[in-house]
Amino acid sequence: MTARSFTLTFHDSVLDVDVDHIELVETAVSFLSTHFTWQPRLVDRTPDSIATIRVHALPFEPEIWNSAVDWQEIYVRKSASEFFTVPARKAVVGEVELLECSKSRTRMVFDRAAKTIDVGTSEAGAMDLVELVRDLVIKDQENRGVVVLHATAAHREGEITIISGSKGAGKSTILLELVEHFGFEIMSGDKALARLSSEGDVVVTGWPDYPHLGYGTIAKYDGLPAIAGIADDFEPDAAQAFSAYNKFAVDPSGFRERFRSAAKNLEGTVALVLHPNIGPGDSTQLVAASESAGERAQYLRDNIESGFSGSYAGWHTFISDETAVHTASSDAILTELGRLEAWEVTGPGDLEGISLPRSPSADA
Repeated sequence: MTARSFTLTFHDSVLDVDVDHIELVETAVSFLSTHFTWQPRLVDRTPDSIATIRVHALPFEPEIWNSAVDWQEIYVRKSASEFFTVPARKAVVGEVELLECSKSRTRMVFDRAAKTIDVGTSEAGAMDLVELVRDLVIKDQENRGVVVLHATAAHREGEITIISGSKGAGKSTILLELVEHFGFEIMSGDKALARLSSEGDVVVTGWPDYPHLGYGTIAKYDGLPAIAGIADDFEPDAAQAFSAYNKFAVDPSGFRERFRSAAKNLEGTVALVLHPNIGPGDSTQLVAASESAGERAQYLRDNIESGFSGSYAGWHTFISDETAVHTASSDAILTELGRLEAWEVTGPGDLEGISLPRSPSADA
């Protein structure tokens, strides 16, 4: 990429981006390119863009910075993994929000009135920029009626399987098993976005994320330990084999080369829903979910991951929460997903040799 003014687009969400030096954003754009498109921009501002992000090289010393007095220690993101944890400090000057990431020293100036976000960063702050873009777009998508599920998603032959569950349930384990042994493609490794199509159908799309996998999952697949930077003589803690707190950040570029990925902007209807609860056991079991459609819909509701909620959702207020106007459509999405055939997966999560349930359309 060479253009210094361009757009980043995810479905109907658009961000304008202006950069001083292309090198500042190349890593972030490459990461997002699994699900976002970018193209040079010839106009000052794209109609209906969420914001114009202006990226500057550090040191970045805007005049307003010296006006900030009351700084508050916060987190942009807090994870069980130090790699994904982003501590920061925040201040408000009038209607403008200031934020500085503690690790990378990336600085952000949020001006809602002007619809601009100035970012001072370096190549070390690439994931800060990714976090900003993802947060803005996920909130914009929710304001357009999208339901964000804490789920992985896989695609095969025009149909989508979503794997939904709480942290550490085994979503990524089952996703990679589907890809490795059953010809699926990865759509998403952390979030699945469900929306109502113009025809009223529920369609799901994936989301760009950084692979975060447990050693037990990584060790199953040839070449993956090296991609994750795990030494040959690594000795895992047996007590942490199925723990959500014993995971490794896996290089996303190597991960994409190792596992098949679905086409960019792919979306489609969900055929099956899997609910893993992976743990010790002699064998993996697939059992049809016994809950009612309403109970299955509630389970999915409990696994919604909104950008507007949670302990760290308020690290900026650039985008207002307008999701209340979409309550009816959100309920319709969850109700329809709850009606789908669902299966529970227990045991160690090894699917090779197991017959997967067929979707209703496969038998039609």
